[in-house]
Amino acid sequence: METKTIKHILLAGFLSSAAIFGGGAQAASFSVAGSLTGDPRTDNPDNLFINVGINVLDTVATWTVDIASPLHPNAKLDEFYFNLGSSVNAANVLFGGFSPAGWVINSPASTVGGGNFNPTFLFEAVDPPGNGNNVTNAVNLSFTATLNRNWTLDDFYSAAALQSSEATLPAGQLGAHLQSLSTAGCAGCSDSGFLIGNYTRDGGGGGQGSVPEPSVVALLGMGLLGMGLSRKSKV
Repeated sequence: METKTIKHILLAGFLSSAAIFGGGAQAASFSVAGSLTGDPRTDNPDNLFINVGINVLDTVATWTVDIASPLHPNAKLDEFYFNLGSSVNAANVLFGGFSPAGWVINSPASTVGGGNFNPTFLFEAVDPPGNGNNVTNAVNLSFTATLNRNWTLDDFYSAAALQSSEATLPAGQLGAHLQSLSTAGCAGCSDSGFLIGNYTRDGGGGGQGSVPEPSVVALLGMGLLGMGLSRKSKV
């Protein structure tokens, strides 16, 4: 009788642990952030800033590209560049949901305004000629990237950081070219500049926390087993 009871307790602990682990693995959600700054080159405008936010749920990553350069009130995004980890094949990523409408993503990228990057960025988001839907300080660029499997943090953090042929630009996983920038001492003039940045961990505690670690699951199972054995010994 005691042997049967212990078997039942072990089975209950195993099933509970499997349910907890399986339930968590179904929802691979996390957030990744990015920050771009520029332009460090002497003859180009300074105080250029772009923030990037990526919210991931399983196979879908929702990107937001936010120009945050108030000293350049007329700034507009010409092109946005990004790399992903080597395990991501460009052919396995489907882009859509563009806002503003009309933007597209090409692969590989053909960078402008930042010198030559070798190899080049894997992806570029571009504003097609004639498209009046500009991305500005007041209008963000957003789009979705759907992969043929679940996204992982490594798909972003392990992306290559490329170095420009212009040595004063740092290496980066992200890049952008801004136009219509203010020029000091010339009210009617405008310039362009290049920004470089990298992925960073989301400040809101992003990460694949919804998937329990195996050690945690094991401890939960052992706890269930211990509770059962304790009750048995008291009978």
